[in-house]
Amino acid sequence: MAGEEATCKHDRCSSAATGGKGYCARHYAAWKRGKLPKARYKTCRVEGCRKVITSRGRCAEHFARDFTGKRTASETAPAAAE
Repeated sequence: MAGEEATCKHDRCSSAATGGKGYCARHYAAWKRGKLPKARYKTCRVEGCRKVITSRGRCAEHFARDFTGKRTASETAPAAAE
């Protein structure tokens, strides 16, 4: 790339790609916060939810909703014995 400056790979952005990952500084910061469609972390598979996956492709909130009675791997408290 002798003399050529790459542009941001985000749609409709013509700024220079100086932030990292091929984005301009503004879109790179948004990517790090998980605000772009291709988020930094694997996100919940429920449409519109951008929370980090905890189990079975869902965040803790949607896992509890969709798999009632199940426990996520992060819950380590033993079940109460009756």
